[in-house]
Amino acid sequence: MLGSMSRPATIQFIGPAVVFVTVLSAEGAAAALSHAPASRLLWYLNLELFGIFQQSHYFFVTYVDIAYFQLLFIALPLMVLASYGLHRERSLALALASNLSCVYASFLVYTWCLACLPRTASLVAMHVSAGPDLFLCAVLLGSSLLSFVVAHMTYIRSLYNKNADGR
Repeated sequence: MLGSMSRPATIQFIGPAVVFVTVLSAEGAAAALSHAPASRLLWYLNLELFGIFQQSHYFFVTYVDIAYFQLLFIALPLMVLASYGLHRERSLALALASNLSCVYASFLVYTWCLACLPRTASLVAMHVSAGPDLFLCAVLLGSSLLSFVVAHMTYIRSLYNKNADGR
């Protein structure tokens, strides 16, 4: 189906796919909370599990106040680009989606870490809880970094093969 790039391509697809699914889940949980504000489960999901998306929402809302911005303008285009690259065997499109998903995952971790910093000057060490936010950060960053590394290794291998053929 995908020829010689099938294995690296599917690994590169993991990063954008995980980003898309988690953003879709976070936005879905937020939308569900607006319909059922008394639900303890939905409050837990929004504040504890998907808190990293809430922090990035606070960052984006200062510049752009569009509902579902992270889903419609970041995660969905990344998923469309990655799907196009995978199904049409376009390695550049897939590598671009993989790299941009790593950038976005890094941004999510950055905004989450900013929220963990103390607001006043203190000599007390910063305490980052090992809760669901940390787990979700690790999953997002880990899958995106895996895709990122495979995309770069594929590029380096293709350069090596072109140089070896040109001798």
